[in-house]
Amino acid sequence: MTNVHFDHFITYTSAADVDEYLKEYAAQGFMPEERTVRHEPGLRNRFVFLGTEYIEFCWVEDEELFAAGEEEEKLLRCAVRPFGIGMIAEDVQAVHEDWTARGYSVPAVWSKAPRDAPPNAPPSWSFQEVPAELLPGVNAFVLTYHNRKKGGARKIHIHPNTIYALSKVTFVAAEPESRAIHWRNLLAPDEQVKPSKMSFAVTIGAHRASWMSPNAYLATYHRQWIPAPHPYGEMAVLHLRAANLQTVKTMLEHAGRRITQISNRGRKELFVEPDERDGFAFAVKEQSINTWLQERMDRTGETIDIEER
Repeated sequence: MTNVHFDHFITYTSAADVDEYLKEYAAQGFMPEERTVRHEPGLRNRFVFLGTEYIEFCWVEDEELFAAGEEEEKLLRCAVRPFGIGMIAEDVQAVHEDWTARGYSVPAVWSKAPRDAPPNAPPSWSFQEVPAELLPGVNAFVLTYHNRKKGGARKIHIHPNTIYALSKVTFVAAEPESRAIHWRNLLAPDEQVKPSKMSFAVTIGAHRASWMSPNAYLATYHRQWIPAPHPYGEMAVLHLRAANLQTVKTMLEHAGRRITQISNRGRKELFVEPDERDGFAFAVKEQSINTWLQERMDRTGETIDIEER
């Protein structure tokens, strides 16, 4: 069985200018990537890394190209909430062969270069699209980066707000146990679905994924769950780790983010309500980075270094 790990989490932003919008994330104590990537239909996207993973903001740069695109993209844009998960594999074609050998029906792998790449440029990525019935609730795909260096320690940086990693993803669904079983069966068949009072969870690679009902979401985060106008809107919360919770609270509140302090199994946690211009909500816990590094190594075997900026 091939290893597939969560890599990035995608939303559309309704901001008038994505570069100005990412300056607001910088004011919150994050360090947005300087690079930008152009995709169809008419998009220019920006990124914020959270440990070895990242969040991606889709922004329409060319309205004419976007208008000629698929209607589903227009619905995703209007919803302004996280809809996509990119998962990484060293060899996406091997993932395709593994899944088909296990009896799953998936489309062929395909490759592409950025929208603004020169003619005949080699592909930067290869993709395995995942049918919605296999991983319901989001628009999911697996990819291989052809330009990313392989081997050696992976590098992360600690943001000025002390956030340094993404540990878990929470989804909200009417039938959370069924969702957890679907995802486990495809991505982590050797793992168990673990029920708790509020959710059903499974370990997928380096991360935990959990599914809860709308009522459990309300009881946990004191916020009403609003269903999406499309079938890909069940991604609810990205769970982050920080070295100092008070620094997170101070920097994000000073920059205007709405924060609620909650208690999760006796541990203090900050719930960062979603910005209406991108829909990402965060739950932040404090943890020693050395403890997290050791846990990550024990779970995955990979070495991670802290990179200074």
